[in-house]
Amino acid sequence: MSLRELSEWVEADDERAEWLRKHRFFKTSGSGGEEKWVALSEQALEWSARSVVRALGICEDDVLGLALPEVHVGGYGVRVRAGVSGARLARFEGRWNAILFSKWCEEEGVSILSLVPTQLHDLVAEGCHGGDNLRVVVVGGGALDGKLAEEARALGWPVSPSYGMTETSSQVATGEGLPLLPGWEAKVVDGCLALKGGGLLTAVIRRACEGFRAVDPKVDGWFLTQDRVELEDGKLRVLGRADRLVKVMGELVDLEDLERFWREKLRRELAIVTRHDDRRGVSLKLFFETFVEGREEGSEVRRKSEIERINAGLAGPSRLSDWEEVTRLPRSPLGKIDRYALSKRSTE
Repeated sequence: MSLRELSEWVEADDERAEWLRKHRFFKTSGSGGEEKWVALSEQALEWSARSVVRALGICEDDVLGLALPEVHVGGYGVRVRAGVSGARLARFEGRWNAILFSKWCEEEGVSILSLVPTQLHDLVAEGCHGGDNLRVVVVGGGALDGKLAEEARALGWPVSPSYGMTETSSQVATGEGLPLLPGWEAKVVDGCLALKGGGLLTAVIRRACEGFRAVDPKVDGWFLTQDRVELEDGKLRVLGRADRLVKVMGELVDLEDLERFWREKLRRELAIVTRHDDRRGVSLKLFFETFVEGREEGSEVRRKSEIERINAGLAGPSRLSDWEEVTRLPRSPLGKIDRYALSKRSTE
């Protein structure tokens, strides 16, 4: 599902073509691997940018460092924030390199940064120090590990966790305890977070039998996410994804918990994807990386034996039906594991 295909579909109809001129489209996929496009209006993107600028106190004296691809809302949002605040935008060009990036931040006098956990991990692993001008490093695009945050701060990276998604034009909560940003409203519906604010999407676009189909998922201005949360005093505590709860043999299995279990056992990056199974309802397949920080650990035979032993000790619904060792898990430009690619590989 390419942007070119989507653009051709939009432009084939005069009404849709007018709609195109007022929106930007960002490709994303849910935890279950479903590929989709999110349509965000220019007004929503600017509203979100002003909310972030207000929360972080961004002004024309700041330098915003851009090290994220602008085809993703996290990167594009940095550009819009520079525009509405008058701050200078500095782009990190070329392939990602933690050492070169840290030097670049110092040379450019970057004061505000947006990074994903993978980038922060690389900076800490290389022992890179933050620049003297840095005052906020917003980390989004995935859960921020507490130990990693502590190590980063000790190296001079003033890390601030955030929560957001493509459907909300970027972050909606930023800072310790994840307080909501100005203008956002939140409530919990059946355990999941619902959001209301000017930064919400216009529509979700998915491939249909002929072309595409655009649907506005909001109800009375509220967008219901699939994130299970607790909400108290305007702060969020994210518990996990509702769409990562699957029924196996009639019992609910939390795939995030199961991945954490296997990650602790195997000490490597991994992902679990689901497949339809006539008997179990859903079968679980584990993909795990051969290398850990550049070093291969143990033989293939030993790893297979270890997985078989651990798997046999699990309750029936949590047992893996299959597993596969890969050199590297497929990832998005932001460093997230590409579950869509793994799901397709699993069914081939």
